[in-house]
Amino acid sequence: MVSWQTVQSLLFFFGPLLLPRLLATYRSIRSRPAGQIRPLPQPTSYALGILFISGVLAFLSTLPLFSPSNIFRQTQSRLQTPAGVLLTRLAALRPSTAADEKLRQVLDDGGLDARLLYARYGPHILSSCPFAKPGDIDAKQPYLLYALPSILTPHLLHLFALGIATSGLLSGREGARWRTVACIAGIVLGAAEVWFIANYDDKHNMRSTRVSEIDFVYWKLQVWRGLAIATVDGVLGWVIWLQATGRAFLAPPPATERILDHTRLLEGLLGKARGLGVLRNGTVRDGALRGKVDGYWIKESEVMKDIFEQPEVVEAQRNALRRIDITRIGREAEAYIDSVLGAVRVVAPP
Repeated sequence: MVSWQTVQSLLFFFGPLLLPRLLATYRSIRSRPAGQIRPLPQPTSYALGILFISGVLAFLSTLPLFSPSNIFRQTQSRLQTPAGVLLTRLAALRPSTAADEKLRQVLDDGGLDARLLYARYGPHILSSCPFAKPGDIDAKQPYLLYALPSILTPHLLHLFALGIATSGLLSGREGARWRTVACIAGIVLGAAEVWFIANYDDKHNMRSTRVSEIDFVYWKLQVWRGLAIATVDGVLGWVIWLQATGRAFLAPPPATERILDHTRLLEGLLGKARGLGVLRNGTVRDGALRGKVDGYWIKESEVMKDIFEQPEVVEAQRNALRRIDITRIGREAEAYIDSVLGAVRVVAPP
């Protein structure tokens, strides 16, 4: 088991690194503008669906229905109970099977070592490992190597689900941003389980005198593994949802995407300018339309002249001119004209 001192050491080591990030994330969520929230993109919903299915399956794997029965718990027997007595008690609860008889033979031949391996690796690994027998010298290493595929298979499937959920083709930019973090989390879970089972100390089980004192690591790890995978999927889905809807983890788009957006905007403006040019040419070339345009500007000049001759408007203009710095405006106008003429000189051929 992991001691409280180890947990404290991990908290002291990772706390200063994780706490500022958590605070920054909380502040970004609280201070975000309301207008930034947007609907969830359709590709991102597919990624969230995959994470949801993966988390549900991982959670369901923690149920006793999907794990082999523990004959010591079923019969309320100690590890030191003889195999014959153990199977007799088990036969009183359910009919015996061929696997039970094979397990009885392994327990009889291996003694306490076989029972310790049963608590660590479960019944299937104990009764089917072809590389060693309980009681052999350094038998734990062959059993560990034989158990590695069954230990790593759920984590490999989890990594496969994480890779699909964070692929750019399926989840878009929002999911692909968290691909590295998700893969690291999946690898850490698998490595942590292998490290724990490889370094587990059986001394506690050797000294156990009651069934309640026995630490059945195999069944316990099944629960921890399922809950850990479900937690990673839930947190990753929540983070992707926050970013996809604009609630947190906002990041500026890449330079290439910004250039494409500006290019599309300029193309749209160029199209509008060409449309206005065509409309202007049609208006100027048609005599009737040109007459209407000239009449409009003559009428507009007369109306504006009447407005500017009113005493209230004249007084307002004078007040506005008193507040304006004519010298500064003149300098800004000269600078603007120089910049425009300079650009024309650069573009114009010599």
